[in-house]
Amino acid sequence: MKQLQEAFLRELMSKEQLTLIEYAVLYSKYCNLSIAEELNNGASEPRAKTMGNYYTFATLSDFINDNNKLDRIIAIHESDIF
Repeated sequence: MKQLQEAFLRELMSKEQLTLIEYAVLYSKYCNLSIAEELNNGASEPRAKTMGNYYTFATLSDFINDNNKLDRIIAIHESDIF
C-alpha cells in the first residue's frame, strides 16, 4: 500500500493547482487502486473498501491542509458526478 500512497502523493505534487473535481478524480483513481490491492491481498470487500479509503484519505489530507476543501473533494467523490 505504501507504493500506492507514494504514487498518489507524487501525482498530487506533480500537478499545478487542481480544481476540486480534478482532485476528486485523482482521489477516486487511487481509492479504487487501493481497494483492488486490498482485495488482491485477501481482504474481504468491506475491509478492502474501508482500508482503501483510509489510505487514500490519509495521503490526501497530508497534502491538503484545508478541511473545507477536503470535505468538498470527498463529497464530489461520493456523489454521482463521475
